[in-house]
Amino acid sequence: MDLDLHQEERTLGEVEPPKRKLKIVERIRNFFANPKKRLIFIGTIGLLVIAAFGIGLYFMTHEARTSDNANKEAAKVEEQKFEAPLDGVKTDIDSSNRYPLAVMVENHTEARPQSGLEKASVVYEAIAEGGITRFMAIFGTYETEKVGPVRSARPYFVDWAHGYNAYYAHVGGNALALDKIIADGILDLDQFKYSSSYWRDTSRNVSSEHTMYTSTLKLRDQAAKLGYTTSKNFNIYRFKDDPDPTPTPTSDTTNIAAPTTAATVDIDFSSANYKVQYKYDKATNSYKRSLAGSAHNDAISGNQLNPKNVIVMTVKRNAVVTRINEHGYTMDNIGEGTAKIFIDGKEIDGKWKKSSKESREIFYDSTGAEIIFNRGQFWISVIPPEGTVTATAEATTSN
Repeated sequence: MDLDLHQEERTLGEVEPPKRKLKIVERIRNFFANPKKRLIFIGTIGLLVIAAFGIGLYFMTHEARTSDNANKEAAKVEEQKFEAPLDGVKTDIDSSNRYPLAVMVENHTEARPQSGLEKASVVYEAIAEGGITRFMAIFGTYETEKVGPVRSARPYFVDWAHGYNAYYAHVGGNALALDKIIADGILDLDQFKYSSSYWRDTSRNVSSEHTMYTSTLKLRDQAAKLGYTTSKNFNIYRFKDDPDPTPTPTSDTTNIAAPTTAATVDIDFSSANYKVQYKYDKATNSYKRSLAGSAHNDAISGNQLNPKNVIVMTVKRNAVVTRINEHGYTMDNIGEGTAKIFIDGKEIDGKWKKSSKESREIFYDSTGAEIIFNRGQFWISVIPPEGTVTATAEATTSN
């Protein structure tokens, strides 16, 4: 009995010691001691490295492809630009294909500031009568909802418009001009015939003869109703981009007939009210235009007119009396004569040639090479032999 009790006490007192927890290092050592486990681990790590490399490579090549595609799209957009034949501006295909539209715009002091001249591709400027100059604005690349005040035709402007076979918008004209429009088959848009394309703006509190306006859109609609041609047929100039503002000694110079620096250009047509000045602005590679001592601004935008190309043509004029006893002029604008071309802050002495009334005049330098113009607006001032143009190389200033 006592023996059994003692035996039971010994059995209850013997407690099995707890298993010793293996340290992490020992567990790792034991794991890698197993060849099979070691092989599985190495294989898993290898797959993860390959996957990470593949993902990184994908994103790098995807980014490169995205950038390359963006560059290709940008190049594609650039390739879709078309050179407008009137002024060389690179634009969309519809703008580049617009038919030339010539509009007579007056320059009486009460007509200022004029509307829409900023949008013209080419502007001709010449004396009408009494020393008062008049403009013929030729539109193509850009449209304008308002242009004017519109005034009457003169025969030499008809010849210049004929050189583009342009639609010709005006408010009547002297007898020589009206006879010429009929005889030469000009694509006429006379306000006297097609008044619905014009309106009067009486808000400026000026005499009624200075209140007639039109829009390029209305005039084009009228031309379409009349079935006028849309196939352009005129001499197209050669164009270049603006020069590098910081040229190197190896930079190419397109017009190479030894041009001289001309920062300011003054043109005297008649009186001080019609004195024109251009100041070259290097930042925009354009010529800021002033009239009668003040900045010549567009009435719509308020911007100062700043053509890229300024041309002064000398053309002989002849006093005439029309069949209804109007006093006016004709001009010897078929043939050739001297010209000064101002481009890139330089003056080029050259000449103009207009082979027929149907052709647009072409400009050449003193060597006989055709001038290559900047892309942008032209302003062509036509002066008689007694007119003066003075160019100076003073420092560039802005109005």
